[in-house]
Amino acid sequence: MKKMGICLCLMFMVGLTAMAISMCDYTSPETALTDARLSFGYRYFDDANTAGVDVNSGRLTADYDQLYDSPNYGFTIGGTGELTFDAFVPTGWLGQGGATFRYYPFEESLIFAFGGLQASISNAQLRPGVEVRVGAGLGRFSDVTPLAKAINISRELIWLGVINAPLPDDTLLAIADVIGKEVEYETIKALVADIEGLVEGATGVDLDARATLTLEEIVLMMGDDRQCGWALQLGVGYELVDPFGNPQNIVVAGSADAAFAFGPDDQLMLHATYSGPFDLMNENTLSANASYERTLTEDSTLIANYALQRVKPAGLAATTSHAAGLALGFDLGGADVLLQVSTTRDTGDAGWSYDISISAAMDLL
Repeated sequence: MKKMGICLCLMFMVGLTAMAISMCDYTSPETALTDARLSFGYRYFDDANTAGVDVNSGRLTADYDQLYDSPNYGFTIGGTGELTFDAFVPTGWLGQGGATFRYYPFEESLIFAFGGLQASISNAQLRPGVEVRVGAGLGRFSDVTPLAKAINISRELIWLGVINAPLPDDTLLAIADVIGKEVEYETIKALVADIEGLVEGATGVDLDARATLTLEEIVLMMGDDRQCGWALQLGVGYELVDPFGNPQNIVVAGSADAAFAFGPDDQLMLHATYSGPFDLMNENTLSANASYERTLTEDSTLIANYALQRVKPAGLAATTSHAAGLALGFDLGGADVLLQVSTTRDTGDAGWSYDISISAAMDLL
């Protein structure tokens, strides 16, 4: 019982570490993040009490995101696509993507001018839709991975028993600043030495070899990038390709993007874009997607995503496509895999019922 109480106390203190400071309090001097993910899900279900196979379907999803931000310019490239199939025959598809270049006339300001390209495709469209856009906007994004690593350093030092309370907020931010300037250090040893000095100065504790090695491991850890920020854009565009074969139009276009990291273990990404000719109520296209990822343990991750595409052609009814997924994956050499097989038979059943499902997700970058 005593050991359980100590464990619960440590878990509580670790939780406070993530809550004591907001991830978005840190601003990186330069942001360069790239992420690519491929996921697959399939389910086979045959109920012995019904004729034929009840479920024999699956879906394949791919996502790509690239973000760069500096004092004077930045760009975003992203896209998501999904293919659904039944009995291994494709039944639907949904894809959307875009690229935006941002120029900030005033260094480190939020105001920018932009130019970009937006594209969409789905089985509800006659052809892909492609638009070019220019305009102005407000907002920035920042890589907060260094602060996530600083918080993880505080957590690990607590678990090791080196310190008995989370590091102060100002120390966490100072450690994040050091990690964010990694390219300025000749060796990783020099960077870790500076972090060691910050920890010892804030706690009055001399770090041993094991604690120093832990600092180095966390600094070198790859993956689980975190970002914060937002951007609102408004401008005009031109249809290079109309998705329904209508005449090409000048369009009004707006978009909103946001990224939140509530702690070092999770990431929420939001994107929405709306465009159409000047008669927006009669003809418009809305695309939106959201994704949430949370690291549960060192080898397991919860991933949820949703995509919406609504196309309203002139004089016709709107068509809407949805795609949503939820997965709990376990890391098996770079891929998260979940396999479930079950069979049931109750009194009076004509035979055995089989339920087989498999899903997999892989980080490509």
